[in-house]
Amino acid sequence: MSTDTKERIASTALDLFHANGYSATGVLDITRAAGVPKGSFYHFFESKEALAVETVRLYEATIKYELLETAQASPLGRIRAHLSYITKMAEAENFQRGCLLGNFSNEMPSQSAAVTAVVEQSLELWTDKLAAAIAAAQTEGEIANRSDPQRLAGFIIASFEGAVARSKLTRSRTPLDGFLETVYSDILA
Repeated sequence: MSTDTKERIASTALDLFHANGYSATGVLDITRAAGVPKGSFYHFFESKEALAVETVRLYEATIKYELLETAQASPLGRIRAHLSYITKMAEAENFQRGCLLGNFSNEMPSQSAAVTAVVEQSLELWTDKLAAAIAAAQTEGEIANRSDPQRLAGFIIASFEGAVARSKLTRSRTPLDGFLETVYSDILA
């Protein structure tokens, strides 16, 4: 069995978990959608839980942390590019999916300690990268707010997750626009 089969299963699972949630997505749903026999699933993954851990890692790559680290823009410009990108990600599916990290944050604590841990690690990594960009923007005088960068980054990410959830509920960009306006005018001012 090939690596392509493993990648197809993981990619399909990411799509289904993101669209339907962990509980509503079964192994048979994944293998059917991927067009592979059920035995192929167990050849590559010990369990649905192990596959969910893999999908969090795949999703993490779509967040584009590198936008926060590129030397091609000022620190505040990098933050703006990143926030613009992640809000467009939320909008791309007409606000139907939300953010996988936020979705799993709500669903997984009662289901899987392993998936919950990898989601938390992903959120911590995201917070650290955003905090580094905030600290750099503070140092360069682009952000007058001198609050702790780690705390600001954690608040921004938590606020983003809330705005995405609300956009998913309302099928509207309005909560995300309110999030961005508040972040730019009140938090990163």
